[in-house]
Amino acid sequence: MAAAEAVGRDTLPEHWSYGVCGDGRVFFIDDLTRSTTWLHPRTGEPVNSGHMIRSDLPRGWEEGFSEEGASYFIE
Repeated sequence: MAAAEAVGRDTLPEHWSYGVCGDGRVFFIDDLTRSTTWLHPRTGEPVNSGHMIRSDLPRGWEEGFSEEGASYFIE
């Protein structure tokens, strides 16, 4: 699974955008057809943002993970 650094408007084809689910998975939106996919439209790979919204955290906080696997919290 690719890291979120690979996701950005400049890496997406024209007329595509993306969103992030609470569990950190990134989904891609074809703005012309209004369809979605879990796979990056250029690479065909799933992407994870590295951040997770947890129900046990205060509102507005999420958990992130470093490349080494250490967890940290973001407000």
